[in-house]
Amino acid sequence: FRHGLEGVTMEAVAREAGVSKVTVYGHFVTKEALFGSVIRRETEIIRSGLDKLPDTHEAVRQSLLEVGGSLVRFLLEPHVLAVERAMSAQGEQYPELLKAYFEAGPWAMQQWLQEKLERLASAGHLTLGSPSIAADQLCSMWQGMLVTEVCMGVRQRPSDDELHCQISSAVDVFLAAYGSPCGDNKG
Repeated sequence: FRHGLEGVTMEAVAREAGVSKVTVYGHFVTKEALFGSVIRRETEIIRSGLDKLPDTHEAVRQSLLEVGGSLVRFLLEPHVLAVERAMSAQGEQYPELLKAYFEAGPWAMQQWLQEKLERLASAGHLTLGSPSIAADQLCSMWQGMLVTEVCMGVRQRPSDDELHCQISSAVDVFLAAYGSPCGDNKG
């Protein structure tokens, strides 16, 4: 992504990896398949955090803090910001790559979070009208303008304290809106 999406050719990938183009094509038939695989690998880190979300009132808040922090730290990694910039600038020219990016990254993360929130709701820890909307709102609050501002270069990467404030405020608002009235979600 140093050279934009057009610079991401199978030949360039082979050169960077120190393997033949035939080897790259042996694993990935298209650039979209390669790109989707890279994004899936990167988002597995966050998914593993989502899988750790507990189904108890006492730990829901702390787990949402941890997952939100992991997600936003991931999104602020320089290589992830580079992908985001490339997708924003050139994604329209490469609709199949843009679709692969969303399917493997943002949409997959949203789906995983929605499923976990649904399980928390089924266990009585949350009261959700629409799990999809709740997951979207939580992700949006975790990121706020922070990720966009850093991506666009108008803000420096936040300190750990600033990030904690962003994430904890989001979780508190989320739990105020969706926390089950039958228990203390601040555990």
